[in-house]
Amino acid sequence: MSKTAKIHNEDKLVKKAIEVGFKMAKMQGFDLPSSTQPLKVQSVYLFLVGVKQIAPLPEDKQDGPNIKKRLALWMHKALPDNDPLK
Repeated sequence: MSKTAKIHNEDKLVKKAIEVGFKMAKMQGFDLPSSTQPLKVQSVYLFLVGVKQIAPLPEDKQDGPNIKKRLALWMHKALPDNDPLK
């Protein structure tokens, strides 16, 4: 997949990544903030970087769209091949 390619079902993959990220955090004893969508995305991203599930983005690229894309890619790679989101 090229770096500029649009990820199929990106919004659904981000939602799934948030869901999975919250479950992982809870299993490890963390309570992530769940007030707004941007805060959820940021907190899941920071949690996944902290537990070394994803590589951190460069400082100048840490904005909403780039973080969402990183979460979507992570979720896409983690799903089994027969999953309908792939």
